Amino acid sequence: MDMKSIQSNAQQMEHVTDQSAQEQLALQGEELEALEKTYGIWQSVKANKGSLLFMLAAYSCAAVYGYDTIANGATIAMPAFELYFGHYDAVLKELYLDSIWTSLWSSMTNVGSILGSAIAGPVSQKIGRRYTGMAFGAVTTVGVIVQYTSTAKGTLLAGKMINGFAVGGLLAVGTTYASEISPPRLRSILLGGLAFFIVAMQCIGLGVVRAFVPDTHPSAFRTVFALQWVVGALPILAFLLVPESPTYLVMKGRRVAAHSSLARLYGKENHIDARLAYLQAGIFREMQKDTDASYLDCFKGTDLTRTLTVCLLMFGNGLIGTAFLTQNIYFLTLAGLPVIHAFDINIGGFGLALVIMPWMWYFGDSFGRRPLYLVGVIGNIITLGIVGGLGYMPSSNTGAIWAIAVLLNLLITWQQFTNSLVTWSMTPELSSYKLRQHTQSISIMMQAFTSWLFAFVTPYMYNVGSGSGNLGAKTGFVFMGSSVLLLFVSYFWIPEIRGLTTEEIDYLYENKVSPRRFGTVKVLGPRAEDKVELKSWSQKSEAVTEG
Repeated sequence: MDMKSIQSNAQQMEHVTDQSAQEQLALQGEELEALEKTYGIWQSVKANKGSLLFMLAAYSCAAVYGYDTIANGATIAMPAFELYFGHYDAVLKELYLDSIWTSLWSSMTNVGSILGSAIAGPVSQKIGRRYTGMAFGAVTTVGVIVQYTSTAKGTLLAGKMINGFAVGGLLAVGTTYASEISPPRLRSILLGGLAFFIVAMQCIGLGVVRAFVPDTHPSAFRTVFALQWVVGALPILAFLLVPESPTYLVMKGRRVAAHSSLARLYGKENHIDARLAYLQAGIFREMQKDTDASYLDCFKGTDLTRTLTVCLLMFGNGLIGTAFLTQNIYFLTLAGLPVIHAFDINIGGFGLALVIMPWMWYFGDSFGRRPLYLVGVIGNIITLGIVGGLGYMPSSNTGAIWAIAVLLNLLITWQQFTNSLVTWSMTPELSSYKLRQHTQSISIMMQAFTSWLFAFVTPYMYNVGSGSGNLGAKTGFVFMGSSVLLLFVSYFWIPEIRGLTTEEIDYLYENKVSPRRFGTVKVLGPRAEDKVELKSWSQKSEAVTEG
């Protein structure tokens, strides 16, 4: 045997040894993840303190969205805003805003969100989750400046669109980052925290607006806008301090940086090599199919089913009447409830949701997300049916008006800890590693489109006057019917993914298991065809210059 043969055999033996070591580490990582899925909640919290702390970056994005929805929607009901941008009807002796501008301020913000979330996908894949989050956070400051200094309706619209653009991007990158750093055992709870922070900031925003309602000076609504500077700065600071997503780093071949990121998330002595090898195995298996990711890939093969499910969850928020509930302050004042009382009862509804939601994280984790979602829709159908029935009571019946107000705000709480909780926790988990950011961008685009569509259409249902349906509380029947449709479709499309890893979800979709059977099928372990050659991935990783 010559020297070349000896060297060749030695290289092959080294390759086999390294490959075997990588496979063993990947198997250890899989076993470790399986073990951690058996932990109790508090045991898992103690083992993943770093991940919980760094989730604040994602929650800061949710906080920006929550406050923006109130600053954008509730300020137009402030007397100071109506005096500055509205008109006075001498006959009716009341202030009013032009319908066209009211619609534009509401709808075009969501158009900005659609654009922002669309751009967030490719940008985040290029420069990472952290820098993308900081960039969109900086854009919010620009949008707030334009709104705060605006003296014309068109300028205010431009500011709202800029801010909507930033909010859409922040939601897309924030939910993706959250799903990529959440430990499997706590994923549903931590992702459900996104809904909690949205509601928390909506409640705070309503409180701020309520405090300035008696003030008729323009500084009243400008102060509400100005506070967005503080909220918008949160993602900039948060993403500056957190580690980059290890999933993104592995996809970029930055193995050393991914190792460092995992060490910050889990602790240096917490089996980082095994966790990294397992993450590499899952991502490399996907990268073998196609190295590039695009929006078009989200609509191919089994990824089409996953994308449509994500879109269904987001569009479902419109079908259950979320727009009707978010506009209930204006609706209730039309029905005869004093504006201050309308604000107070709305704040009470959001406050109740804040108290109940943390308990529902635990309940939802035990009960399952599919059952919780379906039960949420059923409760929605019943409540909206009652509200619609109360619409037949005479307008002079103050008891009926108060009953409608209480039911609508209780329904806000119900939706938050059932449908909204499931939607925000499930949509980031349904996609594959490779397409996660693109799928989340599509998810936020659908959320923005849904908000735009139903925010525009709903007032024509309950409003009075020419061209409107004048349904009043009977609008509840409309959304009761759409909720029935959602219940039927969701029964067949919404899966139970509680406790499942991304690899297990991949397996179930690739093998065309019916989504309603996900919770009953047990994935026993890695398939033979999934034993990828990790050595080639390691070689590629080490060839990349670490940043």
